[in-house]
Amino acid sequence: MKLETMAVKNFKTLCDIRLENIPRFCVFIGANGSGKTTLFDVFGFLKDCLTHNVSKALQVRGGFKEVISRNSQKDQIEIELQFRLSITGVERLVTYQVHIGWYGPKAVINREVLRYKRGASGSPYHFLDFAKGRGFAITNEEDFKKTDEPLNREEQVLDSSDTLAIKGLGQFHRFKAASALRQLVENWYVSDFHINSARGSKDVSGYDEHLSVSGDNLQLVANNFFQNHRKIFDGIIEQMKQRGPGIGDIQPESTADGRLLLKCIRLWCSLLLFNQLSFLMMCPARYSFISLRKEYYRLPILCARRAGFLSILP
Repeated sequence: MKLETMAVKNFKTLCDIRLENIPRFCVFIGANGSGKTTLFDVFGFLKDCLTHNVSKALQVRGGFKEVISRNSQKDQIEIELQFRLSITGVERLVTYQVHIGWYGPKAVINREVLRYKRGASGSPYHFLDFAKGRGFAITNEEDFKKTDEPLNREEQVLDSSDTLAIKGLGQFHRFKAASALRQLVENWYVSDFHINSARGSKDVSGYDEHLSVSGDNLQLVANNFFQNHRKIFDGIIEQMKQRGPGIGDIQPESTADGRLLLKCIRLWCSLLLFNQLSFLMMCPARYSFISLRKEYYRLPILCARRAGFLSILP
């Protein structure tokens, strides 16, 4: 499954954008205030909508009025995703749209649609179509490849008008597209790097297998690579030596109390000792701790952000 297109309207500073042909590794570079963080937050927003509900996702971001773009022509937030998915043995381009409005004291999902074509031609068919908590879903999706076969609609009423339909229907395997989309969003790994957090503590020891959301356990993840995945760790060190300005050599050293030190030898000065891995955050090789980790390749979406950069690995 691969994300190919993303369109956003009226989400903070993103009044109307559309990203097409998204590659497997995508980096956005821009000045502060250009919208990188906002684009990054769209992924977190959708995940919060699915994990909780739309009202909760808006609340943690200051409410609907703080999320919707200023002076927007439509009083609703619109998000569209297109991804390729194998359904009944055929790879199809699936489109998911969600439109979110505000009525009185509550957020409402004005429209939620999941659609794709039954055959090689014709218009996309609405497999799932909901508005304000009511709608329908197709129950015999396995017959989609039989274009002359009638499809069975099942009317559904959600518990609340701010709950995504894919949250409930996606739990059932018979709703294949909804289930796949739910897994896609739930398994997004969204990591918002902050240099101060990633520096971590000087006295931290041990190791972690996964990087935290803020990156504050980067030292522990690096130590895990050093202890258990030495070949990958050595590859990262080589990248650091090549890309770090003025670096002659980097020699890792494990201390008796379980910490990992990096001895960085500069080309023009004496030996320097680093007792933390904040250096990794200052060169492009820092992304290697994510991109070279094999299990992350199985994640549908991986995002990593820092000032000036936004990386998306669909």
